[in-house]
Amino acid sequence: MEEILQLVEVLKASPTKGSLFKSNRSTSKEAQFFAMVTSGAIKDDTEAAQQLYNDLPNNYKYKMLKHRVKAKLYDMLLLYEFDNDENLIYQQEQYCQQLLIKANVLFRNQRFQLAVSIANKALSVAIMFSFTNQTLLAYELILSCYAFTGKHTLYQKQVSEYNKMLDNKITERKAQNIYQLMRVSAHKSVKNRRLLVAELDLKVQEVKELWRCSGTYEAFNSFYKLSILYYEMIGDFEKILQLTIFSEKLLAKGLVNKYRFDSLYNKYILVYALLRLKRYATGLEYATEYMKLFDERSANWFAFQENFYLLAIHEKNYELAEVVIHRVLHNNSINNVSVSAKERWKIYEAYLFVINRKIYSGKAINPFLMSLPEYSKDKQGFNVAILILQFIYYLQKKETEALLYRIESLKKYINTHLKDSFSLRSKLFLKLLILSVTEDFNAAACRKKGLKLYQKLIETPTPGDAYAEIEIVPYEHLWEHILSVLDDNY
Repeated sequence: MEEILQLVEVLKASPTKGSLFKSNRSTSKEAQFFAMVTSGAIKDDTEAAQQLYNDLPNNYKYKMLKHRVKAKLYDMLLLYEFDNDENLIYQQEQYCQQLLIKANVLFRNQRFQLAVSIANKALSVAIMFSFTNQTLLAYELILSCYAFTGKHTLYQKQVSEYNKMLDNKITERKAQNIYQLMRVSAHKSVKNRRLLVAELDLKVQEVKELWRCSGTYEAFNSFYKLSILYYEMIGDFEKILQLTIFSEKLLAKGLVNKYRFDSLYNKYILVYALLRLKRYATGLEYATEYMKLFDERSANWFAFQENFYLLAIHEKNYELAEVVIHRVLHNNSINNVSVSAKERWKIYEAYLFVINRKIYSGKAINPFLMSLPEYSKDKQGFNVAILILQFIYYLQKKETEALLYRIESLKKYINTHLKDSFSLRSKLFLKLLILSVTEDFNAAACRKKGLKLYQKLIETPTPGDAYAEIEIVPYEHLWEHILSVLDDNY
């Protein structure tokens, strides 16, 4: 049933879903099943079998019915249409493939002149949008037609272009293979990602050379994405910023396909780089300017808002951070984002609550965070952020017993999970948290005895995202806040 439900979800995303799911007055079991599935009336095989046959899912008639409906849903994918405004590339790729199918049918029926005409239309679209695969297929159909009709001169001209494109495709594929292998390797644990960094520099240069040789968009895209992955891992956000500017220059010169290059993504990365470079005021200027370009219903909009929020909160513009939080949490499309993204927004809101009580006076912190499951299997990433959040929450509530209880768990966490150099900032800050308790919540003593740790924290740079260490609020700001809480409450 899960497969059928996924197919229905995909088909409902089509702008032509009205014609795909038009009502069927038939009273057949197939029509009933189809109607129940598409309307969301059933969620699993047990419900479906019970309603249709008053039996269990292993009923033979139900299994055959399910098979027929599933086959029809797959056939309906052939009628799926992408929105021309939002998905121009997908729409044109689909159009190009449809032309190639038509040309192939004509070729198989020996209507060579018609086949060449349609294949040439496909070729024009493929070249305009840098669809390498479709370009090759169009050339192959045209060459086959010329071979059958004995058009030697035309064949010689086209085969020369085809061979050039074939060489470019081979080079392009090498670039894609390298990028895809590095990307899938980077999705492993934090430890494996750290080991990957050592070989990425050479891989970036290799892919850059492959792009230079082929000149195709996909080769450039592999270089672009791999460069961002590498620079992010080593924390070189100045290089990322330069890459976004370099890419815009290539686009302006026509050296990168204007239809294929994702300018919105490039703008997202530019703002992200400014965040990591701590150029918060500049980042907020760009974020304000670019925000209107993103569709509020898209996952990209929510991702962009994360950068917007972090820029605001790092700039200590908590009022603006509240505006961003409100904008996100009151967007109906938040129900469509991933579970992990929803959890992040809960954490962001909770941080704003503890760091700026003027905004959230009287509002209770989300209790879910107090028992939030570990965010990553490597015991890093948002786990540290949650530990800190819980500590400050207890500190503000003057729950000293809870804080005393947490000292040993913090020490154990440091010794077990924060051994590497890239965890140094988190390690130093957690030690400052422990110090605030061991010094009996005395602000003056914490300032004096914590000065060396605090100075070292200031001198320690933040690592790249390869190490999944997240500072929602800069640790320096959090320490200032903690000392302020100690001054006011203890």
